[in-house]
Amino acid sequence: CEDLYLAAGGIMNECPVSKELGVKGTPAAAEDAAVAREVALAAAAGVPLHICHVSTAGSLAVIRAAKKDGVRITCETGPHYFWFTDEALRARDADFRMNPPLGGAADKKAVLAALFDAIATDHAPHAPAEKADFLKAPNGVVGMETSLSAAYTALVETGFMELSDLVRLMSVNPAKILGVPGGSLADGSPADLCLFDPAARWTVDPEKLHGKSKNTPFKGLTLTGRVKLTVCRGRVVYEDA
Repeated sequence: CEDLYLAAGGIMNECPVSKELGVKGTPAAAEDAAVAREVALAAAAGVPLHICHVSTAGSLAVIRAAKKDGVRITCETGPHYFWFTDEALRARDADFRMNPPLGGAADKKAVLAALFDAIATDHAPHAPAEKADFLKAPNGVVGMETSLSAAYTALVETGFMELSDLVRLMSVNPAKILGVPGGSLADGSPADLCLFDPAARWTVDPEKLHGKSKNTPFKGLTLTGRVKLTVCRGRVVYEDA
């Protein structure tokens, strides 16, 4: 959610770093105001609402209050929002530019404490040439190959939550929110699953990612846990050599 008027022209979070770099920032109020508006509309209409890519402490406060008031609202975030802050933009690397933008330390802390309904990849591939210019690059990062490992490293390995909680956030709940079959190993469920080694450690090398796009903010970081096998509709579609 974003207020397009408030967000217009911003390429990162409005903060001391944006001022130092001399670039236009997007204020946190752009997300906060839009979330508050959608919550008010959902409450008035009595319909369910799902908010994607929540990233600010202010919007989380609105969502938390709405849940308490009985609004049928769910939300998600991406791993980069509980890994990084706007300080990562100091290097003028467009691989850390996404929408909504990375927030400050208080936003990251709020995201970690939020206990979201779901965690999403926010997968947005772009060609290397598109990401080469910090000022003109499109927003977005790739996330499919790193999402589970990044979330496991930040949330489970640190003791913040159990692996079963992470499975709920990345598999069970998304299926429920979307109203689609899946997210379960029960008889008759779709044979969509992955085998995951929680002890494996690996360093993210963009050149070894399987997609054509390499715009990952996790490049060079060592993560714990790795997918070893992926089954889609009963067919093995990926196997780690």
